[in-house]
Amino acid sequence: MDVADGVLVLAPSEGGVLRIPFGHISSVAEPEPFMVRIGLADGNAIELSRLGVMRTQLLAELRDGRGDAASAAAMAVGEAAIFSGVSGGEPAEVRVYDDALLVIGAAGGERVSFSFVGAVRAQDYAVTVEVTGREPVIMSRLGRRTGELAALLDRRLAEARGRTAAFLGSLLPGLDPMALRTAAGLLRDGVAVPASTLDTIHPDLAGTLVQLATLPARRDAVAELARRTDLAIGFRQLVSVRRPAAGVTPWRDHAAAPHIGTHDSPGGAFQPGMMGMMAAGVMAGGPPLGPGGLAGPPGPFGFGEGYGAFGAYWAFRALGAGMNARQQRPMTPRPDVTRGSLVPATEDLSALVATGESPTVLAFALGRRPGRVVYEVLNQPEPMTFVYRADGADGLATINRALDDAGFQAAAVHADPAAQVPHDAQWPDRITQLLAD
Repeated sequence: MDVADGVLVLAPSEGGVLRIPFGHISSVAEPEPFMVRIGLADGNAIELSRLGVMRTQLLAELRDGRGDAASAAAMAVGEAAIFSGVSGGEPAEVRVYDDALLVIGAAGGERVSFSFVGAVRAQDYAVTVEVTGREPVIMSRLGRRTGELAALLDRRLAEARGRTAAFLGSLLPGLDPMALRTAAGLLRDGVAVPASTLDTIHPDLAGTLVQLATLPARRDAVAELARRTDLAIGFRQLVSVRRPAAGVTPWRDHAAAPHIGTHDSPGGAFQPGMMGMMAAGVMAGGPPLGPGGLAGPPGPFGFGEGYGAFGAYWAFRALGAGMNARQQRPMTPRPDVTRGSLVPATEDLSALVATGESPTVLAFALGRRPGRVVYEVLNQPEPMTFVYRADGADGLATINRALDDAGFQAAAVHADPAAQVPHDAQWPDRITQLLAD
């Protein structure tokens, strides 16, 4: 048994080798102690027992591998901040990306785009994320990291709104600030907004966005969709523009080396013992001890005549203060605490572009007709046009959410596709027929 390159390899003593990509694993459970049950997407299941100490390692590798596979399938942007907790009553791994929250449990992963998140609340060691159009996501048993997760989600939500505003500001530099703010609030990452709604902000806003973000070869197709459907326009970030810190150098103390062994004060000029004490007393101006402990006459540096007024000064000099400059502790320069320069981690907002050969923002359109929703990419030559069956007034919003959950990989959307129409000479006729049915 081995885990490598996103594949679980099982090599039994008899029989062939079984290779299971993490994308084909639908669930991982422990029905009994020391037994791991792996459910596959095709309905089969594999039970592994008698794993011993390998059980913990296998579960950890399966958790990390499934998390990476779910992230790739959902086209999550950026590096993940990973938390462990409980969601839906089951242990789950919580991953926070630049654009989405990914909750991976035993039965699979669930992607929550920040564009559809209403609010984040932290209470009683649980984090509740309110999501438009569905039940809130509740994550508990986070321990001390409860506040950290809530703060990170709030920060990522604010950063996502800032990126949208910066992108639209670069795309529409002539739009006034209040109109830009309103447009950015509607055109959240991955959300399609009806052209009629955008035109209420500015009469030419929808047409300008289509003109700027659409490939020249795709403009006729978009014009045809605008005539036959209620067109909505959206943008979705494809890559992370977060840049790590750079330019830091290790700190080094440039001060002089320590002077070991020369930090002691110099000794006095008197010998140790009784004789030295008597001499020090004389120099200090006190009466020396005579025979039998009697005080003798005042010393020459005491408070008598002559130099008596300088007794204290001479006593300190005799004790060694300032008498031998070579024995004093040498002065050292102040430490040089200069540190290397550092460019902090930031976001390169100028990298958000919807034009050129490699756009970092996907421009798309959704056209709604009764019972049909058309998905068209504006700034990439592929994929082909997808037509989905969707009933009701909220059919466009339903397809929009399904596309966002699938990372705008149209082929992976869990909806009923009516057709896939390539961009060839027959495209207008086939679109007309599909929308007329």
